[in-house]
Amino acid sequence: MFYTLNENEVKKVEIKDLDNKNNSVGYLTIEELEANFDNLGINSNILRDCMEDQTHYRTDIDVYDDFSFGIINILNVMNVHEPKDRMAFIIKKNKFILVKLIDDDGSCKQMFEDAIGRFNQNTSLEKIIFGVLEKLLVNGNKSIETTEKKIITMEQNLVNGKINQGLNRNIFNLRKDLSVIKNYYEQLFDIGVQLQENGNDLFEEKELKYFSIFANKAEHLCNNTQELYNDLIHLREALDASLNYSLNKIMNIFTVVTTIFLPLTLIVGWYGMNFKYMPELNWKYGYLGVIILCLMVVTACIVFFKKKKFF
Repeated sequence: MFYTLNENEVKKVEIKDLDNKNNSVGYLTIEELEANFDNLGINSNILRDCMEDQTHYRTDIDVYDDFSFGIINILNVMNVHEPKDRMAFIIKKNKFILVKLIDDDGSCKQMFEDAIGRFNQNTSLEKIIFGVLEKLLVNGNKSIETTEKKIITMEQNLVNGKINQGLNRNIFNLRKDLSVIKNYYEQLFDIGVQLQENGNDLFEEKELKYFSIFANKAEHLCNNTQELYNDLIHLREALDASLNYSLNKIMNIFTVVTTIFLPLTLIVGWYGMNFKYMPELNWKYGYLGVIILCLMVVTACIVFFKKKKFF
C-alpha cells in the first residue's frame, strides 16, 4: 500500500500511480518490493540485503548519497526471549518505504497505519518516519517500571534474609535481559542520530526536530536501563556480602566452640595419663572437682566471648 502526502490530506494510491513530485510513503512485503523495485527506483542491492539471512543480526542504518537504508529487528522489551519481528526501511527524496521481512502478528503493518492515522493533516515525510520509529519505544517506560519492581522485591528478600539459590540466578538472568534491551536502545539511538544529521540531504531542515525527539527518547530509555543494570550489579555485590557474612558467622560459631572445648580437651588429656603418684586419682572428690573445673572453664570462656561480642 502507498499513500501520497499532501498538505491537507493523506491519499491512498497504487504503485503505478505514484508521482515523484509528491511525498509518498508505503508498506510493502518482500515479494512486492521484488516485483516493483525498478519502478520505485530502488537499487537491487537493497533487495539482496533484505533477503539475506544476516539481517537478523542487524539493527542499523546505512547512509548513501541519494538514499538511506536500514534494518530493524524489533525487540519486545516486555519479553526479550520471544521471536523478533524484522522490517527494513528505505528513504529516498520524497519517499519512505517500510518493508515487511518478518511480521507474523501484523504489528509492523499496524505501526505504519498508526503513523498514517496520527499525522493525517499537515503531515510530512519526517513525521511519518518519526511516528513509525516512536512505536518501537512504546513499552519502554513500562518495561523499566516492571524491572524496577522486580529489583525492589529482590532487595526486600535480601534484607529480610530470604536468600536462596534462585535469587542469584534471577539476578543473572535479569542482567542478561537488560543488556539486550540496552543494546537495542543504543542501536535505535544511533539510527535517530544518523537521520538527524541528514548527511544525504533527504529531509527538510525544519523537520529534523522529530528525529532529535526520537533520539532523545531512545537515549533516555537507554540510560534508565543502564541504571537498572548498575542496580543489579550492586544487588549482586550485596548478595555476595550477605553470603560471606553468613559464612563468617558460621565459622565464628565453630571457632568459639573449638576454643571452649580446647581447655576441656587439655584437662581430659591431663587426667587421662594415669601416673601412679597423681594425688587427684585417690582423692574422694577428684571426679567432682574435675567436673566443677570444666564447668568453670566453660563459663569463663562464654563470659569472655560475650564481652568481646564474638556471638
